[in-house]
Amino acid sequence: MAKDYTNLAQNIVQNVGGKENVNSVFHCATRLRFQLKDIGKAEANTEKIKSLYGVIDVIVQNGQYQVVIGPNVGDVFEYVTKEVGLQENETGSESDDRSKMDKFFAVVSGIFTPIVPVLMASGMMGAVITILDLLHWLPQTSSTYHFLDVVYQAGFYFLPFFIAASSAKVFKANSFLAMLLAGVMLYPDLFTFKGSLLLLGLSVPKIAYGKAVLSVILGVWLLSYIERWSNKVMPDIMKAFMTPLITMLVMLPIQLIIIGPLGEHIAGYLSAGVQWMGTNLGFFAVGILAFLTPLMIATGTHSFAFPVIVATLTAIGYDQLLMPSMVAENLAMAGAAFGIALLSKEKAKKSQALSSSITAILGISEPAMYGFVIPSGYGFIGAMLGGLVGGLFAGIFKFKMYMIASSSVLGIPAMFGKGAGYGNVIVGILEIIISFVAAAGFTVALQKSKFNLNSILKKGKNADKIITEEEKTPTTIVSPMDGQILALSDIDDQVFSSGAMGQGIAIEPDEGLVKSPVNGKVVMAYQTGHAIGLKSEQGAEVLIHIGMDTVNLNGEGFKVLVTEGAHVNIGDPLVEVDWQLVKEHGYKVTTPVIVTNVMEYKEIKPTATGHVKTGDEILELN
Repeated sequence: MAKDYTNLAQNIVQNVGGKENVNSVFHCATRLRFQLKDIGKAEANTEKIKSLYGVIDVIVQNGQYQVVIGPNVGDVFEYVTKEVGLQENETGSESDDRSKMDKFFAVVSGIFTPIVPVLMASGMMGAVITILDLLHWLPQTSSTYHFLDVVYQAGFYFLPFFIAASSAKVFKANSFLAMLLAGVMLYPDLFTFKGSLLLLGLSVPKIAYGKAVLSVILGVWLLSYIERWSNKVMPDIMKAFMTPLITMLVMLPIQLIIIGPLGEHIAGYLSAGVQWMGTNLGFFAVGILAFLTPLMIATGTHSFAFPVIVATLTAIGYDQLLMPSMVAENLAMAGAAFGIALLSKEKAKKSQALSSSITAILGISEPAMYGFVIPSGYGFIGAMLGGLVGGLFAGIFKFKMYMIASSSVLGIPAMFGKGAGYGNVIVGILEIIISFVAAAGFTVALQKSKFNLNSILKKGKNADKIITEEEKTPTTIVSPMDGQILALSDIDDQVFSSGAMGQGIAIEPDEGLVKSPVNGKVVMAYQTGHAIGLKSEQGAEVLIHIGMDTVNLNGEGFKVLVTEGAHVNIGDPLVEVDWQLVKEHGYKVTTPVIVTNVMEYKEIKPTATGHVKTGDEILELN
């Protein structure tokens, strides 16, 4: 039975500024990508969104507000689109103050992310039939081979149609006119005209546009302007038939004489540039790219890679640089998360890190990267070094990827190429193993050496002093109310009992006044009063969830006494609660008190049992 993500979707949409603030939203393999009218509204609620169960992290880059969900992003996306209520091309008016670089990467991402399934399906089908042929299980002369090969060939030959449709959405053009433009370029009889092929007296180059990418993107970009201009100057009664006609009349000569040839020349230069790097930089090229890829992903500057990969594959049939470096990076990220799991003494953290490592091995690295590797600091450096080692190995043995596929063990079929034999596959598998093992080893070694990235980067008068584990003093959390202590595992709520939200305890309260358990700052104060988030002066992030499912009361029975950003001391009142009213509505009063930034601590140990008073120590953080 499919999981209901209604509550998660409602909270995400509400905290990005409401549906009226959303221009568009789409998703990639792990992230919801919002294009917002006012991104500042969402940034003000980033901590709230990060605290939602089901959200791994929030990334703001390339002018996009990205909510990292993980493998279930497709399911969550369906609920989010229902909440937002936008039609496919309904994006509203947009005040866009992003930098040109942000706009460029947003455009590239918007065009290529939606068509990844097509390229994956076609590429992997090509890999499968290559393997079957190498094993002599399916000869190329069989009709079955022919039909399977059609899927591979069609996905790439008709790539201009898919590019046109996604480009039209990005550039706000009519998607059917965009696809008509692609159809003109692919029309089989276009160049069968006897004699010189002239258009308006100008010679038209005879170019096969199957698999074309850049020429289609440039064409749809120009088409969008011509279409908008025509709609603006044409009387309303004539727009329906005159705008499409004028658009195509203008685009036909420009596309076939200028843009089409220009796009193909640029694509040729890109593929030649990749080959030049491989030839002149040797094996260092793959290693350097693999080393830098985690930084590029974290900053969003990796978006350039996809069109270059497509151009290279369509030009020479394989990629010896970008995809091999991504394989090294992905498996290094998995190895770093595995190293963190080995180091962790806390059972829940160990299990979660191991799970994220397995997910990265299968091609989805965001849970590992944002959940464990980046927060640890040493894991991130370990992943970069592991990718460097794996990439250098791939470069030395000239490893190639012949299809677009997952940069993981699931991409092994794409390592088979016609006439390539098994040697390339063996090198690819060894790259996977080396990247994983090297990253895990570097991660463990860096942690054992007390490497602390955050301390190195920290600025201020004490920036040069790195505090060792022996010098750290435990952080304590006190009880925010009188009541009976319960273990989280005893709560009848899987979100808290599983430890997915964090580690801590729960309290069955005696009174209706919730007080601060730390000296620090209020980072989250819901208007409904059902939850309060605090950050202590020592850096502990504490969530007090007041009752179970009490968000459904919409604030009834709750009085919030603090505002976000306010400084509080231990014992300061936070929320008044009418527990009797909560019980009358059928909700449980059990109140979890949890530490959410569990990665910052080796151990989060409950120190109290039985009945406690407000101010009694309940947790010790080491």
